[in-house]
Amino acid sequence: MMQHTNRKNILFLTARFPYPLVGGDRIKSFHLLQHLSKHHNVTLISCVHGEAPTPERLKPLTDLGIIVHTVTVTPLKNGLRSIKTLWTDQPLEIAFYDDPAFHAIVRKELATTQFDLLISFFMRTAEYIKNTKIPKLLIAEDCRVLYQSRSASSTSNILQKLIRSWEVMKLTSYEPKMLSKFDCVTCVTNTDIEAMRRTMPHARYALLTNGIDLEAMPASTEEQLRNRKGIVFVGLLHVLANAMMAIKIAKELFPKIRARFPSLELTIVGSGPGKAIRDLATDVIHVHADVQDIEEYFYRSSIFLHPHKGASGIQNKALQALAMGCALITTESGSQGIPIVHGKHAFIAKNEDEMSDYAIELLQDDNKRIAMAKEGRRLIEEHFSWSAIFTQLDVIMQDIWSQSGKQS
Repeated sequence: MMQHTNRKNILFLTARFPYPLVGGDRIKSFHLLQHLSKHHNVTLISCVHGEAPTPERLKPLTDLGIIVHTVTVTPLKNGLRSIKTLWTDQPLEIAFYDDPAFHAIVRKELATTQFDLLISFFMRTAEYIKNTKIPKLLIAEDCRVLYQSRSASSTSNILQKLIRSWEVMKLTSYEPKMLSKFDCVTCVTNTDIEAMRRTMPHARYALLTNGIDLEAMPASTEEQLRNRKGIVFVGLLHVLANAMMAIKIAKELFPKIRARFPSLELTIVGSGPGKAIRDLATDVIHVHADVQDIEEYFYRSSIFLHPHKGASGIQNKALQALAMGCALITTESGSQGIPIVHGKHAFIAKNEDEMSDYAIELLQDDNKRIAMAKEGRRLIEEHFSWSAIFTQLDVIMQDIWSQSGKQS
């Protein structure tokens, strides 16, 4: 790697390997790493779920000049490690990722390299660097207490409710303590920052929202928008919240909408669908698993239904839908962090009946749907380009270094 006097040494920790670009956390961490590597010397330590990454999977990062270390995690091994939540202050989601092998690599890197900044991407990796004296940035994304509280209240599954409630109890104590150990903590919405500030008012916070690769998601022409058909839902289908949304759309929303439009079809796209999702497939409901190019399904479809409930943070799938010209129908929680004007950029439904009614309204009026799709695209161009996010990150890092007495 070419060395320059103004290049800093940065250690970047993440709980999921940033490639392939499937899932909002991978997409964001990869783009941040890509930006950082242009100006600094970056070392990445990352958990990898399942098997160790192949050279092909490592290449997009190593080609950037990033030094990469990985630690393999498995549900059984790391799940057993989560048991210590019973006698420590760690929530389950923290204990799961508190891996001795990861600790060992961090200790070795800190002993052999003089780092200027340590970055934890998600609080799941904060344990590894919480007590170091080097300037530290926690890219928390969301307030975990808020996330788990909303998730606990929105689920009807008894086991899920018990687990979420346990996490709320543990996080209420754990999260504020961890926030206080970092020089700055970032979230994707001001709602999450305010929730954190209520429990830890003296920590330093900054907004670092999510970006969209506008070059990879070009705007559609009016003719292309007019030729779109059908309803789409895209998400990581092995994630319970996404699976529940897909099932709700297929079983509750789509039948009501299709009663008015008998030729209407629904497309569900995503990785790792379970049997419940695969069983939804019919001649009018299409389930596509583990596809290489999800963008083509956005570009084919006229409406993106997103019956989101609970949780916190920003919904990348909503950003993607807006960027690619799908008329978005979501909920208040699904639109958080996105400055949507209801009826202009998207519809924000209060309940399932409104969601179905809005879909029917747009399917009846192509001109209204197309106008909304265009306004949604403009919204993304104005607020969610990666260049804007990179500027935010650079300002945050400069502020940390200024406060710590380092020169950039």
